[in-house]
Amino acid sequence: MKTIFENEKIECYGVLPFSACKCRRPDIIERKGVRAEEIRSAILFLVPYYIKDESGNISLYARSGDYHFYCDALFERILPLFEEKYGGRFLGFADKSPIEENIAASKAGLGVVGDNYMLMNEKYGSFVFIAEILSTVSAETLGFSGEIGEISACMHCGACKKACPMVIDGMECLSALTQKKGKFTEREEAYLRKYGSVWGCDLCQLACPLTKKAIAADIETPLDFFRENRISTLTVEKLNAMSDEEFKKRAFSWRGKAPLLRNLEILYGNKE
Repeated sequence: MKTIFENEKIECYGVLPFSACKCRRPDIIERKGVRAEEIRSAILFLVPYYIKDESGNISLYARSGDYHFYCDALFERILPLFEEKYGGRFLGFADKSPIEENIAASKAGLGVVGDNYMLMNEKYGSFVFIAEILSTVSAETLGFSGEIGEISACMHCGACKKACPMVIDGMECLSALTQKKGKFTEREEAYLRKYGSVWGCDLCQLACPLTKKAIAADIETPLDFFRENRISTLTVEKLNAMSDEEFKKRAFSWRGKAPLLRNLEILYGNKE
């Protein structure tokens, strides 16, 4: 396992018995042709995405290509290697997961869960995606130590809540607002202008002492996928110049172009 992950520049991973994971959607497993009752282990791992970047108007996680494409390609490469080495079935998941990823990752020793429910890793802060591989092979065969870690919590300093626009302004989550379809109210438009986001929000992350520590240490992702084809500031011109194929490979594509164009119009009017 170590060699497989090292070859992919994945540094943070851990193994748990599947019984230690809260399985909320067994049907997601069964769509892959394996009964949930057959799963015996979970390999949790982190995909760091942070690049020291210029200021921009979209969330840091969305500036590279959509990480689902990275994970899909990764699983195509490594799942056959796991099956060849250990036998059994290995199934990869990212985001659309049958388990509570942040809790399982914390139990696997990969970080602490913050008051904003994000996982904070010691090296990369909260700038990580969580993914997992579920298997019919026992956790012990995969190197499980026999001890399940506690769910680790952050220091509860309150910095994330103090920085959160939702808490400050008594509105809905800013990230959710940027992704909302339809016409905004005047209050929502003013809310968007105040923070200048076209897509997403990083304010609670950037306020966290653990994430600040990672940024101060100049830690960046070793994964080339997240260094390529980056967009820090989205404009109408950039958006309209994207082919449908290119647009679909972006994390901000899943709601279509209309919310993005609306947000750009609210923020910049006809200046774009």
